[in-house]
Amino acid sequence: MSADAARLFANYTQTPTTVPHSLWIALRVITLLTTLGLAGLLFSSPLGLKVFWGLAIPALPALFVIAPGLWRQVCPMAFVNQVPHLIGRPSSRGLPNHARDWAFTIAVGAFIAIVSLRAPLLNNNGTVVGAGMISVLVLAFLGGVAFKGRSGWCGTFCPLGPIQRAYGHAPLVLVSNGYCPSCVGCQKNCYDFNPRAAIFEDLMDSDPSYAGQRRFFMAMVPGMVLGYFLQQAQAGYGEGLRLVILLGAMCLSVGVYQAAISFFRVNPFRAANLFAGLALAAFYWFAGPIILSTIEGLSGIGIPRFAFAASQATGILLALALGYRGWKNAGVFRRASEATAQARVAPPVRSLRDRLAASTKALVTDAETGAAFPVAPDQTLLDALEAARMKIEFGCRSGMCGADAVIVESGRENLSPPDPVEQATLQRLGLDGIGRLACMCHVHGNVVIDREVKTAKRSFSAAGTGAADPLQDSGVSKVVIVGNGVAGTTVADHIRRASKSAKIIIVADEPYHFYNRMAVGRLICGRSAMDGMTLLPEDWYAEHEIEVWRNTLAVSIDRSSRSLRLGTGESVPYDILVLATGADAILPAPDYARFPNAFALRRVEDALAVRMWAQRTAASRAVVIGGGVLGIEAVDALRGLGLRVTLLQRSARLMDRQLDEQGALRLLEYLANIGVDVQTQAAVARLAGKQLLENIVLENGTQVSGDIFVACIGVQPRVQLAQSCGLEVGRGIKVDRSMRTSDPAIYAVGDVAELSGTAGGFWPVAASHAVACVGGILGRADGGEIPRPMVHLKCDGIDLKSYGDLEIREGDEVASAAEDAAAWWRIVLRDGGLASMIVVGPPGTGRRFGQLTQPGVDLRAMVRELQQERAAALQ
Repeated sequence: MSADAARLFANYTQTPTTVPHSLWIALRVITLLTTLGLAGLLFSSPLGLKVFWGLAIPALPALFVIAPGLWRQVCPMAFVNQVPHLIGRPSSRGLPNHARDWAFTIAVGAFIAIVSLRAPLLNNNGTVVGAGMISVLVLAFLGGVAFKGRSGWCGTFCPLGPIQRAYGHAPLVLVSNGYCPSCVGCQKNCYDFNPRAAIFEDLMDSDPSYAGQRRFFMAMVPGMVLGYFLQQAQAGYGEGLRLVILLGAMCLSVGVYQAAISFFRVNPFRAANLFAGLALAAFYWFAGPIILSTIEGLSGIGIPRFAFAASQATGILLALALGYRGWKNAGVFRRASEATAQARVAPPVRSLRDRLAASTKALVTDAETGAAFPVAPDQTLLDALEAARMKIEFGCRSGMCGADAVIVESGRENLSPPDPVEQATLQRLGLDGIGRLACMCHVHGNVVIDREVKTAKRSFSAAGTGAADPLQDSGVSKVVIVGNGVAGTTVADHIRRASKSAKIIIVADEPYHFYNRMAVGRLICGRSAMDGMTLLPEDWYAEHEIEVWRNTLAVSIDRSSRSLRLGTGESVPYDILVLATGADAILPAPDYARFPNAFALRRVEDALAVRMWAQRTAASRAVVIGGGVLGIEAVDALRGLGLRVTLLQRSARLMDRQLDEQGALRLLEYLANIGVDVQTQAAVARLAGKQLLENIVLENGTQVSGDIFVACIGVQPRVQLAQSCGLEVGRGIKVDRSMRTSDPAIYAVGDVAELSGTAGGFWPVAASHAVACVGGILGRADGGEIPRPMVHLKCDGIDLKSYGDLEIREGDEVASAAEDAAAWWRIVLRDGGLASMIVVGPPGTGRRFGQLTQPGVDLRAMVRELQQERAAALQ
């Protein structure tokens, strides 16, 4: 984003506050007391109506245009709404989905009702108006007690909220939000969070219903103003016809707006900006003289007639100011959006070949299409391929799964060297020496690649016939592996590399060959089902002489006869048995699984079932339980399917194992801004529903409703098979450093293995288990240090990476971004090495940070560079 855009669309955390908080408190108290005094005057004297309708109400639109943030700071309804927060007793409950969906409709309906009732009732009845003022104060307070942030009134149900957004979308004076010390994600496209950007997010929202309601209101306001004021002098017809004319004028105004954007292709924001200006000019054409007449009547001082005419021009001046600032903001927003899009998506590259060839940037050529495209120094090859719109699969983005392998035809020396994790994956794929993983490569010079790896001539490094065969020498002729995930498949791969003679059998209860489990979430919104999900070519198993029994259950182990009994009734003898049975998803409640619309996301069939249920039932609302990596990715996938999503996180922050407080806050802000209702400290108390799950009741009493529920709260090792045959079991199957269980002929690897009191792990952990296991089977120590994986959140709208241990120890060197920066990063160096790294920001933010884990990188030099950039940004 350009400096102009960053300055113009700064959120409230980046906006300097010049007014002491104590002064705001004093002004709020004064405004509340004034409001209560006016309510009392309305009850007791006709003077109250003159002050209310002749001064207070007509002055608000001007304030909304000039400094809407000032009103939102001192508004009496906002003050009483925030009393629970100010006294340290804020609610943590989010607004329920159905209330959130109807909140704007309720606010607009209340606003229309107030305008419609002015002539027949409210203009002449102070008691009703005073009672109404007290009522909205009570409702605002109750909303603050019941719901978190400003979602109980200010950002949702307040009748003045829609008109504030209509008139205050391009404030002349920006007043920072002083109520929220940090964003709690209580509402979508929060006006207080970013007042100048909120209008664009509202009108261009991906949810057509959400955007359409906001456009409708801004379009109807000119018709409402004219329909009300032009009828005030009439006396020849009743209130019924008056209401019909008012509603008709509003509908006509909406029709003109719709025609402008539909037939004349006027930008929706520019049309809304114009209509807001027209409404403002029309309002003060009538209200300007009313204000002066009221002042004249109350003071007894005569006001010159020309002043009345001049007052009518007030609205025109305000409208011109609003229109100018709005159009200017729109231009900056458009340029910033285009710049962002260009940064993320490169232009067609064929027509730029000559210019690119002369560029100083590294150039990558795609062998299949002949297209060439540049790679920036901080981009991975995968980033560059995606920016150039080159189709390529992706998975973990951390070098573990191998989904994004490419063949390097020339220029291998111009790629960053592979780390041990990538090297192991390339060996498993048979691409060592000819291929690379696009997510791990940084390009330093010209390279030619081929994205088609299926036809590549692979070298699987299987044991040759003339090589020594340690398994044959030790009398091991048959190795049976239960489970075909990364741990089980890696064991099979390394056994075959060591021994040509051993018979290897894999028994798997899933119907699929080894697939990319880290990408199961995208099956929810993807249209291609399992296409691209399997990670080995079909002939890999035949090439390795590995027999795979898919869709087959292992039901018991006879340790005395060394045989595995299958669900088919067959028994398979073994010399060595490796249990790679993985883990099952933990459920949020014992009765969760009985509901057909409640799912736990773990395997392919889980994701496919979620997608099918959503289609069959026309679901519109989803609830995700669990705010870890898988939970956030499930939220993104469900949104991709078109559902509105609520996310429940038991702890105080999202991804609490991977992110610090600032990183979690950036993630929360991102999710809130794309319309996800995030509720933290949301522990499940019980489930409510009959045939279907209808509500989750939280321990704080909140009820969260949905059409479909997806649990992503962790895993439980599948130890039943081991337990039934008497192996030593804790949380997982207990193993030593060689992954050997309490039975020397049985090993356990991956999620099911408990090593040094810890069970489960990421893909590189499972792969390291497999290497250690094969080393134990062969009688050598091949385990080594368990690698620390890079966590990369796979969501298009945010770049999030986490690596290492979050804990900061004495003596650690810590560098970080400024707390008010749009993107957050924190790097911890320990004994000269990288202890941990966190980066959360807009797409592309983490490109350069990914290099920190590459071998040979000068960590201190990069940290110094980042700190210098931070210091320059703060100046």
